[in-house]
Amino acid sequence: MTATTHENLHSPQLQQNGALEPRSTSPWLWLALIVAMFAAALVWLRFASHDEVAPAPVSERMLPATETPVAIAPAPATRQAAPAQSQRKAAPAVRSREARPLASNSKPSYPAAALRSGVQGSVVASLNVDTRGNVTDAVIVSRSGERSRDLDRAVLNTVQGWKFEPAVHQGRAVASVVRVPVDFRTER
Repeated sequence: MTATTHENLHSPQLQQNGALEPRSTSPWLWLALIVAMFAAALVWLRFASHDEVAPAPVSERMLPATETPVAIAPAPATRQAAPAQSQRKAAPAVRSREARPLASNSKPSYPAAALRSGVQGSVVASLNVDTRGNVTDAVIVSRSGERSRDLDRAVLNTVQGWKFEPAVHQGRAVASVVRVPVDFRTER
């Protein structure tokens, strides 16, 4: 057994022998690199293709808050009904549309304590609407003006009972997300 000394490591003869033999890369390393590249490409393709699942439609309409709950009745039809065949030909088929609140939905009422205190602001609620037009979940997503839990509660308590015409995507009813902004302003 021989010991290698510091002088032997730096000898010109050892440096020449080391320079003549190129260092080869392991085939396993190349295989691992190729597998990693394929995995990265598959992950990118999976998250880059948005054709399979369409995002839920989101709509937003501003509603003023009233001091007392008011139910809005649907307006009577003013035009005369035409024969059914001519209506079908004239009206194009609805392929896609956002969820629409029914006219009979009540507006959020201005909480009495907040009104007496002069609290004003805007609240935006995000509603999940199912394929039958029912609200399945409602949360407050933003506020402006004075922050008041009374205003938040008034909006949430009202919109959770709302009904919608469900959103339609490619002719089929789909679940959707609707954002409902509500303004609370005093008339002083």
